[in-house]
Amino acid sequence: MTITVSSGVTSSGLVISAGDPLVVLSGGEVKSATILSGGSATLSSGAVGDFVTISSGGVLQGAGDLTGDDYDMGSLSGVTLTEQGYVTSGTVTDVTVDDGGNLGIGDGGLAMDVTVSGSGANLGVAAGGIASGTVVSDASVFDGGGVTFGTEVESGSYETVQNIASGTTVFSGGTEYVGRRTYGTTVLSGGIQDIAGGVASGTTISSGGEEVIESSGSSFLDTVTNGGIVQVGGLEVVQSNGIVTGTTVSSAGRLVVDSGGVLIGATVSHGGSAYISSGGVVSDTALSVKTDVFGAVDASTLSSGGVAYVFAGAVASGTVVSSGGQQVVRGGAASGTTVAQGGFEIVSSGGSVGGAMVSSGGAEVIASGGFGSAITLLSGGKADVDAGGAASAIAVSSGAAVYVWGDATGTTVESGGVESIQSGGVDGAAGGTTVASGATEFVMASGRASELALDGVAYVLSGGLAVSTTISSGGKIVVSSGGSELGLTLLSGGELTDDGQVWTSGGGSLDGILLGSGALIESGGGDLVLSGDGAKFAGDAVISGGTIELAASKALGTGYVEFVAPSTGSSVLQIDAADAPAAGGTFANVISNFNATGEDIDLRSIAFVSGASATVVGSQLVLTDGGQTYTFKLAGTTAGAYPVLSDGHGGTLIDPIPATSHKALDPKVLAFAHSLAGFAPSDAAKTALVSSTSSTAQTPFAHAAAGRL
Repeated sequence: MTITVSSGVTSSGLVISAGDPLVVLSGGEVKSATILSGGSATLSSGAVGDFVTISSGGVLQGAGDLTGDDYDMGSLSGVTLTEQGYVTSGTVTDVTVDDGGNLGIGDGGLAMDVTVSGSGANLGVAAGGIASGTVVSDASVFDGGGVTFGTEVESGSYETVQNIASGTTVFSGGTEYVGRRTYGTTVLSGGIQDIAGGVASGTTISSGGEEVIESSGSSFLDTVTNGGIVQVGGLEVVQSNGIVTGTTVSSAGRLVVDSGGVLIGATVSHGGSAYISSGGVVSDTALSVKTDVFGAVDASTLSSGGVAYVFAGAVASGTVVSSGGQQVVRGGAASGTTVAQGGFEIVSSGGSVGGAMVSSGGAEVIASGGFGSAITLLSGGKADVDAGGAASAIAVSSGAAVYVWGDATGTTVESGGVESIQSGGVDGAAGGTTVASGATEFVMASGRASELALDGVAYVLSGGLAVSTTISSGGKIVVSSGGSELGLTLLSGGELTDDGQVWTSGGGSLDGILLGSGALIESGGGDLVLSGDGAKFAGDAVISGGTIELAASKALGTGYVEFVAPSTGSSVLQIDAADAPAAGGTFANVISNFNATGEDIDLRSIAFVSGASATVVGSQLVLTDGGQTYTFKLAGTTAGAYPVLSDGHGGTLIDPIPATSHKALDPKVLAFAHSLAGFAPSDAAKTALVSSTSSTAQTPFAHAAAGRL
């Protein structure tokens, strides 16, 4: 029998059993009704139920309103709840929780397709409770230990997750607070997912959406297909102690990692952006967007479109820069970078890099104010050290190249590698450069290479300068016209092609092969020994101080010897036995401007015999010593006289007297002076006969006689 409560009628204390259904018509009301197992009740639209209890197996349905405290252990559907409702072990379907209403889903309770709408309306899901398909509009859902599925959080609403939520959609103006665990949330434009101490997995943030990972919060991606995706204009903010794993930020998406936040395994793709605050950490992340780094980035990848700016105080370690990617170190520090084909690492003012490895097609640029150390260039890799930039310990492998406009030191160029010192560039000033066999060094105009250890080949071009080069066996240096080398050491088996100027000061040795037609200049004290093969040299040996010693046959080939009067000390051409003219023969090289005080030719292997003399005959200087003659070809200006003395080492010294300083000596006077020298004590005689650094280098007797003429 059907029990009907008509409009205007209020029934209290009804107990509805099986077979006695209750129908409450519009305008009717039931209070404190109980629907037993098998019983059913219908609240028509406009009907009211107050303090209704639905027992297990009981059913309440319809479009009416429930007020008061209502309990459901059975089945409730279609009604609107305006006050308190509790579902324990029962089911709620298609129910609306209206302004001020509260529906609690307890242990064993199930709510499906509930709409929570209006100020103060709330759906609470306790431990053991389940809510599915809830729509929250200007209201709230509180998961206090239960599980929610497919919740829709609309404007002005929020969902608080203290246990598990899955498949939530957060619309504009809505917020999902994650205190424990969410899966697959979608945050649309204007929506927010706020993770405070909880964990979010597989979140999708659409254009204009925002994910905030607060203290102790985390977000991560289990698999690629089940991962979090921040799409078109999304914003993900990782705050202090927050952890994000595996997020993907795509077109126009934005990622922010605040101080104390940690981002792991994320992907930030084309059109998005990322901001890593000081104290924030990003690890194992793929970046193909502009990224401002004030914190730390570790083991991440920059691909096409990805540009990471590492600012002062920031650190990037283990970055892989692939094709189209760039890492720009602006005041920060980077270490262990791998620059792949098409990638760039740029170090600007205040920035530093260490331990970078540049692969084929990759490039490392040390700009003005930047510093790089221990950089390895693999085959096909390239590095530029710009003006104002500095680098140390660059290793250049076969097929790689480094170009230096700034300062470099300790560079190692391996076989097949190339270093080019460009205009204004300096390498080796504070530590030598090693050029291995098969490697190539170029010193361009206004470039400078210092302390080259050369087993390969070096080219010093016009305007270039090399300093203190050591050429080992098999090594070669070519000093082009207009190029200069200062302080070179040429070891046996090494090769010098001098078409420019090679300066030495303080002595040295050229034990290898000497080629070219440039100038070899000894300008200071010491002995420059030419003991190698100079047979093909056709240049000029200039002595403006110190000694050039010809210790090998044809040590200067067909080249000139040119004297320049020293301001102090002496300029000496020492001719050893291997290169000395035979008796009756002519010295192979032309001697130019042999005419000033302090200039000497020391013939070490030709024994001095008292009475020896040297006379200019035409363009030749003929030495007569012990009945033998030796001829020297002259050029330029000649002296007024050429006294011949002992060199103090058993050899013969020719020591000119300038024509402009003294009247030419009468040969008879000169012979007399030399004869008197023989009467001096032996030690005094030796002193008198050895050339010194002044015009008094002749015997005292010869100079005294000259002074009286």
